[in-house]
Amino acid sequence: MTQIQTCCSCGQTKVTVTAAPRVRFRCHCTKCQSVYQAPYADALLLRRGQARPADPSTIKWIHTKSPSPLSRGLCKSCGDPMLAYLFGALSVVPARTAQQIELPPVDCDIYYGTRVEDQLDDVPKYSGALSTYLGLTLPLTRVLALPGREPTSS
Repeated sequence: MTQIQTCCSCGQTKVTVTAAPRVRFRCHCTKCQSVYQAPYADALLLRRGQARPADPSTIKWIHTKSPSPLSRGLCKSCGDPMLAYLFGALSVVPARTAQQIELPPVDCDIYYGTRVEDQLDDVPKYSGALSTYLGLTLPLTRVLALPGREPTSS
């Protein structure tokens, strides 16, 4: 099985990815803007278990909102977001840490109502929580229903 490692900016935290990501989205919520220190989070979605910390002791787990279906893992050294678990069944990996993996096209922009930067493309845009969850239904189903493929280098 092919494994590719992602890495934070300081090099202390690595995440091992064992499947090619099928879904990519940009989250514009204010929590992602704060955690990523960027206008949005560019994220890859995988099944839980297809992305794992190489050394779990290098990750600090946080919840930026309570209640939240998202548990975020940050590098303890530099604070970079490295891995998140969504609904306990899905793994989210920042696309910026996975530059050596062939990335899929962006499926959608979520929480677009709180954007700080317009995305001038034909990607579907979803504002608010209900719209976001409805917009993610098909991509989430694709991740859960289809078997993982070997990751390929870009």
